[in-house]
Amino acid sequence: MLLRILYFSTAHADLTAAEVDAIVSHSVQANAARDVTGALAFNGRNFCQLLEGDELVVRDLIAKISTDKRHSGFKVIDEKLVQDRAFPGWAMQRVRDLDFSVVINAMTR
Repeated sequence: MLLRILYFSTAHADLTAAEVDAIVSHSVQANAARDVTGALAFNGRNFCQLLEGDELVVRDLIAKISTDKRHSGFKVIDEKLVQDRAFPGWAMQRVRDLDFSVVINAMTR
């Protein structure tokens, strides 16, 4: 079984697009090493991220993300155990539109 977690947070007002790109680049490498997959949506103000992988690994990662100073208002919206990944092959993929539905709808899989 895999754990899938969806969270929302609000980026600090001074967070730049380059910083968001750096977060995604770092996440691709770090998540691949952890066998974690997922997607990150950013609309210029809010983050919506889905992570999936081994339960202990994902919970540890969520604990680290929740204390990151680049965002606030961190809130886990949903979590569940699943058999299959919603985003296989995506160590981390940035969803580049303003519609968070790609990430949110993955929770229904």
